[in-house]
Amino acid sequence: MKSLLVHLRPIEEADLAKVRRWRNHPEVSRYMYTQHEVSQAEHLAWFQRSQEDPFRHLLVCEYGGESFGFVNIHLENPDAQRATWGFYLDPLSPRGRGQAMGHAALVYAFEELKLHKLCGEALAYNERSLKFHRSLGFTRESHLRDHHFDGQYYHDVIGFGLLRSEWLAHRGA
Repeated sequence: MKSLLVHLRPIEEADLAKVRRWRNHPEVSRYMYTQHEVSQAEHLAWFQRSQEDPFRHLLVCEYGGESFGFVNIHLENPDAQRATWGFYLDPLSPRGRGQAMGHAALVYAFEELKLHKLCGEALAYNERSLKFHRSLGFTRESHLRDHHFDGQYYHDVIGFGLLRSEWLAHRGA
């Protein structure tokens, strides 16, 4: 399984410059809700706030000791074992790394965190993310029309969900 090839670990302050560089790359930022260039101070403040939130899991994905991706899992309802996720890759990562990171993140979500459900969202024009969610077994659960305003235009948002039982079935397929 691809998730065995990669390693997820908690983000450290030493990772921030690299993760911020990925986040600010035009091929990543154009698909984010906040598309401005994130400053070093803003990024550090976000990291420090996140470190104080026991329900937020910020993870760096590595292959062969080299980091190539970032995953953010936030337990929105710990009692119901439901969380949301977000992620992005180093835009220069070799093909296939996204799938490996996705599989590793799902193992973390369902085996480590014992989630019942993982939810995600994507801007409707982000075809790669829509395809990615489907390839991991997510079900499209919502289409929110003109839901996100980027300062100039409104965009539709697609919501996804994956239940633990569906993940187990998809994983075994």
